[in-house]
Amino acid sequence: MRRTILLLATVALVVLLVGGVAASQQLQEEQSTSSLSSDNKGDVSIQSTTVKASFASGSGANFLGVKVSNHGNLLSFESPANQEAVFGGREGYALCSNNGSTTNGHDTGAVEGGFGAPTFVQPTAGAFPLTVTRNTTDGKFQLKQVWAKPDATEKDITVTMTLTNRSSATIEGVLMSRSGDFDASGTSNDRGARTNDSAWLWDDATLVSPPGGLMLTALTFGTSHSTGIETQSTWVGDGTPTNPGSRQACGADRVNTPTTAASDFTMKVLYLFGNLSAGQSKTVKFEYGRM
Repeated sequence: MRRTILLLATVALVVLLVGGVAASQQLQEEQSTSSLSSDNKGDVSIQSTTVKASFASGSGANFLGVKVSNHGNLLSFESPANQEAVFGGREGYALCSNNGSTTNGHDTGAVEGGFGAPTFVQPTAGAFPLTVTRNTTDGKFQLKQVWAKPDATEKDITVTMTLTNRSSATIEGVLMSRSGDFDASGTSNDRGARTNDSAWLWDDATLVSPPGGLMLTALTFGTSHSTGIETQSTWVGDGTPTNPGSRQACGADRVNTPTTAASDFTMKVLYLFGNLSAGQSKTVKFEYGRM
């Protein structure tokens, strides 16, 4: 009888341990996949609000503060002090092919799709420089962003972006854009303008005191590029498949500039790479700067 009781107790203990291990493994699997969208085949779906690198220098009119997320989004550009230019962390990038008709990946903070989880190179935890590398989930592209240490004197920051064709075939009509919903001088009503190389949003002395602005520039002049100022509603869209917003694409629905009246605008810079052969990479630079 004692042997039977002991045997039954041993079996029960084994079952309990096996069940506990299985439950633990299931919990770990659920936790590791909870940040992945089941609708997007592994796309990271959590908003990119985690600060991965930050910088602050100076004070008052000489202040510069910059923050970048773990997905490579500009989360904050503050200069001078108390004049935040990035609205709600809504800044980011998009990769397209077939001359813009196919979006392979996009991430502008609250909205993203087509990218896997990032990997990092960061010599000093929490600080610049910061390298963020991501692959598109369709297996076609690798995107590496290198955010340099902000320039405290010139009040700007540069991000170098290298796009590589990971597939075994040529990808045609490749484009890459960087854009965002910015509020110059901390106000949503701004004026906008652009040249062939730069787009900027600003408030003059008739709108706010002190006046200020933010400029986005294409620094790789030898690669074809364009710029655009768009309305906030065009950039955001309504989230439907027929109107996802230009934030999820590489083109731009431009307004005439300089704008005649202040409104809620966004800005974008677009590089046109043409065709990328298998294994080919192209590198370009963007700069955000106080104006």
